[in-house]
Amino acid sequence: MKKHILVVDDNPDDREVITRNLNAMDGFALPFLEAVDGKSCIAHIASGQQIDCVTLDYSLPGADGLAVLREILEIEPMIAVVMVTGNGDEHIAVEAMKIGAQEYLPKEKINPDSLQRAITNATERASMRKKIQEQQDELTIFANVLVHDLRAPLQSVTNAIEMLKEDLPPKVAIEHHRVLSFIAQGADRMDRLIMSLKSYTEQSSAHPVFEAVDLNVQLDAARLNLSSDLRAAGAQIFSDGSLPVIHGSPPQMMQILQNIVGNGIKYNRSDLPRVRITSVTAGSSRQIRIEDNGIGIEEKYLKRIFEPFRRLHRDEEFNGTGLGLATCKKIMDRHGGKIWCQSKFNEGTTFILEFPSK
Repeated sequence: MKKHILVVDDNPDDREVITRNLNAMDGFALPFLEAVDGKSCIAHIASGQQIDCVTLDYSLPGADGLAVLREILEIEPMIAVVMVTGNGDEHIAVEAMKIGAQEYLPKEKINPDSLQRAITNATERASMRKKIQEQQDELTIFANVLVHDLRAPLQSVTNAIEMLKEDLPPKVAIEHHRVLSFIAQGADRMDRLIMSLKSYTEQSSAHPVFEAVDLNVQLDAARLNLSSDLRAAGAQIFSDGSLPVIHGSPPQMMQILQNIVGNGIKYNRSDLPRVRITSVTAGSSRQIRIEDNGIGIEEKYLKRIFEPFRRLHRDEEFNGTGLGLATCKKIMDRHGGKIWCQSKFNEGTTFILEFPSK
């Protein structure tokens, strides 16, 4: 099937160079669509006509190509875009790729082979991204069905257990207390697992809005959510309020802090559980260090703990689903960051979150 191309460039000579090279190749539908500025480009994209790839000049009147690229992707997130740049504009090409362009091509290197290669690469990558998005959408639907269709009967089991406890004669209730508690605890574990699965899949399919995030504010929110756990354990959280402002998703930052701080409280046999959160600069990156005085992790498990469903303890020791740290890793991947941990068994663990400078 022939590809439909939109050529965006305010310079008629440059447009003619691209269309002439396209005419020298097979596989492209004629005539080529053309736009002389961002406004006419967006009009083509919004018209609903088939466009498989856009060759987008960076230097456009009234708006740079990066701003136009953002508008294009707001309308058609999966469209293939080749950013066309001048000589020495590699940094612009890098920014374009970060925003969502699939390829870039310097004007002085335009010829039939290089143009066809760039368009082919861009359309193949856009097609792959579309397939991935479709899979993620299916995953989201699965997670929602999972929550709805499994939690409903699970709630019925929980309710039935509570009714039995209330309706059984006291002597019978005492005799069967252990069995009834076992069933209730099993239902509770299943419910926590279902909700953890939903949270884990949401990190793969969600499209979070990134903005300036004050990690001190998100730590306060996590502390509030964990207040009952803190009181029950007699635990303390220490931070001097100097955590940085990063570019990211506020809810996801709150979740990752809550997960790790919560683990520091839960996996802890100290008389006074403590979690300390600090910030350090490491080269061009910022690191958040979350240190606890808990039970620690054996060295052989330090890398494997971020795998989904990886649990190091039985439910009888510490309840959990094995998805908390896997979710944290997904969040850090989404933010272009890293997460790892250092630990001394029976002494404590330090989780390090590393965020890029921008």
